[in-house]
This record gives sequence, C-alpha cells and structure tokens, in this order.
Amino acid sequence: MEKILITGATGNVGLSMLKLLADKNFADVEVVAAVRDIERAKSIEGISNCTFCHFEFDEPSSYDKALSGVTKLVLIRPNQVSDVSRYIFPFLARAEAMGVKHIVFVSIVGAERNRIFANHRTENHVKKLSVPTTILRPSLYMQNLSTLHRQDILVHDKINIPAGHGLVNYIDVRDVAEAIVAVLMNPSHEHDSYEITGPEPLDFYQIAKLFSDELGREIKYAKPSTIRFVRQKLLEKKQLLYVFTLSLLYAAARGGKMNYTNDVFKTLTGHDPRSIAEFIKENRECWIRTGNEEVKKTRRRLIRRRK
Repeated sequence: MEKILITGATGNVGLSMLKLLADKNFADVEVVAAVRDIERAKSIEGISNCTFCHFEFDEPSSYDKALSGVTKLVLIRPNQVSDVSRYIFPFLARAEAMGVKHIVFVSIVGAERNRIFANHRTENHVKKLSVPTTILRPSLYMQNLSTLHRQDILVHDKINIPAGHGLVNYIDVRDVAEAIVAVLMNPSHEHDSYEITGPEPLDFYQIAKLFSDELGREIKYAKPSTIRFVRQKLLEKKQLLYVFTLSLLYAAARGGKMNYTNDVFKTLTGHDPRSIAEFIKENRECWIRTGNEEVKKTRRRLIRRRK
C-alpha cells in the first residue's frame, strides 16, 4: 500500500495531480492532500478519492499527522515560502525521519543554475537526503495566461510580458501533473532530474496571433520593460516573490534560454504534451468578454479621449 502526500495540493499543479489521480484511481494507493483549509478544499469540484489533512510549512506541529504512514511525498513549494531553510528543510528532515521512501520535488526551469531561486537551495538540500529524490523542472506554465495575465488579455487586448523577442516553451500544468504521476509510479526515476517543456518554442508575437485567431479580435504583444511589468503586477496586489521569480524567468526567455524543447514528457508518458494553441482553444471562455467588460472598455476609452 502506497500513501502519497501532496503539499500545495490546491495550487495549479497540486490540483491537477489530485484530479488526475482521482481519474486513474490506482489500486492500493492512498492520496492525501495537505491543505491550509480543509473545508475549502473539499468544496473544489473534481477532487475525489483522496483525504485531506491540515498542513502548513510554518506550523511544525502539523508535520507528524500529515506524514503519518506516508511512503511518497510530492513537494510543491508555495510561492510565499521563500525562507526554505526555516520552513522547508525542517519538514524534509521530519519526512526523512518518519520513513518516507521517495520524494518528488517540483522545481522550476533553470533553478539548478540560478542561486537567486529558493528552489535552487531546495534542490541542493534534497540531494543530500537519504531519501531517493526525483527533481522535475517544468517550463513556464500555460495557466499563467489564464490567471496572472488574464485581465490584460480580457480587458486590454494585450499580452504584457517582458520577454522581448525571446521564445518560450510553455507547458500545461496538467501535463506536469501527469509527469509527476509517471515518476511516482516508477522507481526507476529515483535520483534523476528532468526538465519538462511543451512541444514547441514560440515568441509572444506568435502567441498573440494564436489568441487573435481564436478569440476573433486583435490581441497585441505589448513587450513591456521588466520594471514596468513588476510595477503593474504589484499594483494588482500580486505577491512580490512570485512576480520577481516570473520576471527572472521572462528575462531568461528574453535572453534566448528557452528557445528549445525536449522529449522528456513523451518519454515519461508515451505521448506528446499539449500545445499552446490547444490550451487557448480549450480555455477560450476565459478571455471572452461579457457585456460588462465591453462597457468598461468603452468607458476607459472615452476617459482617455477627454484627457
């Protein structure tokens, strides 16, 4: 009997994992979702065949109950947890002491090279544990376009991302979840590290055209500076650490460091990852305007003209 604990279980990747594991319904596998708010987590549609436990990295008293009987741990670091030596490392020490047999750490692209990333320090730490570990480094998530950048596209018809003319190899979080499950269920991936990309690198002018074609209105790539991007997202009350990390990843794209793909996902799962065009088509309702958005857009246009 395997018991899998997933931290960050209601985030993008964690939630996709829970839904995928519910669909697959593996025999002799118990799935535990570590969450801050159990009642809220239970209300999320599409989650089944799992149990919930209260857990917070900054509450060591929650560690033992969450880790009880756990054989496999999926470690997803919340964006707001930057002091990994204070919050992540003690949790990992407890997981090691309580007999966890395999850890899958969901890092980010480039973390092994960039010491600024909290995930860089976490990667180095997990490699020193006695527990076999697999590190996955997904590229930029397509879901950022339907969350962090949704309002820019929906209301302003713009993609405001400071990547210049650089190319990105977006990956869908559902594909990341599938890759995690693949390495969880196959012990041959222990002690390995994998970078996961989407099927093709595109620049944001190409991505803007995909949006335009699908939505039936022109979406432009604004190509803002990094400073302007950070300032805008902070005004939108986004988390500083999250915005800072994304700005570094977009800078990497701008510098040509994401102009490639690999076949890791296909090797792990047996099929190709989703394309950005498929993602936009499937989620088009996210950027379709209602009457309210049209009224707001017209009102803003009139105000600009008066000025």
